[in-house]
Amino acid sequence: MTAATANKVNQHIGKLMVPIMAIYALGASQGGINAGIATMGAAFPEAGANIAYVVSIVALGMIPAGAITGIVSGRYIKYRTSILVAIILYLISGLLPVFMGDSMGFTGLLVSRFIFGVAVGWCYPLAQALVFKSVDDEHQRAKWLGIGWAFVNIGSALMELFGGYLALVGWQMCFWVYAIGIIPFIFVLVFLKEPETDAQQAAERAAAHGATAGKAHIPALAFVYMIMLTLTTGFAMPTILYCSFIVPDSAVAGITLSVMTLVGAVSGFTLGPVYKAIGKWTLPVSALVLGVLYCVAAAFSADFQMIPYLIGFLAGHWGFAIVIPATADMITNLTPIGAATRAMGWNTAFHQIGCFIGTPVGVFVLGLVGARIPLIASCRAPLRLSCLASSTASSPPSPRWRSTARTTRSSSRPRQIPRFRKPPVFVWAR
Repeated sequence: MTAATANKVNQHIGKLMVPIMAIYALGASQGGINAGIATMGAAFPEAGANIAYVVSIVALGMIPAGAITGIVSGRYIKYRTSILVAIILYLISGLLPVFMGDSMGFTGLLVSRFIFGVAVGWCYPLAQALVFKSVDDEHQRAKWLGIGWAFVNIGSALMELFGGYLALVGWQMCFWVYAIGIIPFIFVLVFLKEPETDAQQAAERAAAHGATAGKAHIPALAFVYMIMLTLTTGFAMPTILYCSFIVPDSAVAGITLSVMTLVGAVSGFTLGPVYKAIGKWTLPVSALVLGVLYCVAAAFSADFQMIPYLIGFLAGHWGFAIVIPATADMITNLTPIGAATRAMGWNTAFHQIGCFIGTPVGVFVLGLVGARIPLIASCRAPLRLSCLASSTASSPPSPRWRSTARTTRSSSRPRQIPRFRKPPVFVWAR
């Protein structure tokens, strides 16, 4: 491929990514109302400590939605239609508390938040799948997965900022942050073209290699990575929460958590250059950094040595923010394109299991043994993930058109990587 052709391909991919990145930003929606939790608790005194479920139940809704959308989207429902319906549901369920207010009751609020989680969990994995389907080059794919995660963190920061100001007016007003869903709806409606289905792409690429595409399977190793991501997230979420307990000054804790979000956004943009430098070792290295620096944070948390603790905590979060898209990238490298959407759906479901169970379990453990021991325990999952990824990084990937990951190749056989023949085929929705 000439430099001119490569430049045109990159420009084409860049245009494709505009609506996809807008969809990514919706994945940050769980925390947009955090600033209004206290006033919600006053409005619904019967909820008590359960008021925290207004945030965490979103993750519960994302779990089944992620798995289901990966199965039906592109097979029974067109991608574009699926995303647009999910965004409409996002807007309705997200803005419902604004208009219903206290009259909807705490149970009604929880139901609306669960439905909201279903909407987020429906469209978020499709954004990942579209990146997978649109980009053949490994470096470019890692770059855009990282940028997508950066958009998640940027969206989170903006929603937290505006939600805090809106909450000063009233708890229900902070839900206006979800009106942001109008922007990706317009972008998807106007700019996103209907992609080929996974089966169509697999058949096309198999035919280019003189093969026939059969039924594609998600390899068992991909599910192992999903489980490891669940454990890593499950430990990382309470570790983030512990910052509020470990740091004695609430203002410093608030600044730290805000900087953490900024670190997450910046880390997303660094995934592409890091992947270009160390390739498949990106996940093992980032997971190792996460585990080691959380150990450093735990070591200094006992004596309240704030500067070393905060450096270890924030630097460790860089590793965490890299691990999430890097794990998705590892799964895409393991999965044949015929199972792309299903793999990203299951990946989202497993990720949200960690988000949902991590905080309540963490709070319980915090009350029993304090903060330091859970911090030390949180190091084990990313270190194990690093070991697993290290064993996989040295293995050459199967061609993305291959219909099943169960086929093994002799080490003496030349590495087969499908050539990027043309920009991904996108046709208007029929």
